[in-house]
Order: sequence, then structure tokens, then C-alpha cells
Amino acid sequence: MTEFNETSKPLTAEEAEKFEAGVIETVWSETGEPHYVIKNGLNVQEYASLAKKSLENERIIAHDFTSYVINESGERGDFEYKSGWFLEGLAEQEME
Repeated sequence: MTEFNETSKPLTAEEAEKFEAGVIETVWSETGEPHYVIKNGLNVQEYASLAKKSLENERIIAHDFTSYVINESGERGDFEYKSGWFLEGLAEQEME
């Protein structure tokens, strides 16, 4: 499973294009967590990492969750998303 790493590099424009080109469908759960269906022949672990980086780059989901990327044949790669929003508040001394 791809895990949160504060030292991970931000999503590049090339990675964003690659991710968008490989994703067939984004499926949203009832709790607001996405998982992605990608084309066959693509590396599900690589795309799980790209999905995580893409979500971290967008910063639109405020809660932590575990999700996955799956190809058309059912091969799956999991990733763990950590919003980091709570930690940012602490760093900026917004919490009392």
C-alpha cells in the first residue's frame, strides 16, 4: 500500500497528464472517497501512487482514508490518503 510521506514530491504536470490519460472512471463512495478504474496494461501500484499524489495536490478532501486503483481485469493497488489538514492547523498555531 502506498502511504503518506511528508517528503514526497508534489505531482508534476507530466504525472498529472499521465494519470488523467490512464483513468477510465473515478468512482465516489457514499462517504466521499474516490477510487479509480484504469486501463489494462498499466501498473496499478504506480497509478495508486499517482492517485495519492493527485489527491494530495488537489487538497479537496479533509479526512483520511484508504482507497484503491483497479484495472479493467480486477488487479488492484491500494493507497492511504492523509489530508494533513489537522497537522497544518497545529503548525500555524490555529488550535487552542
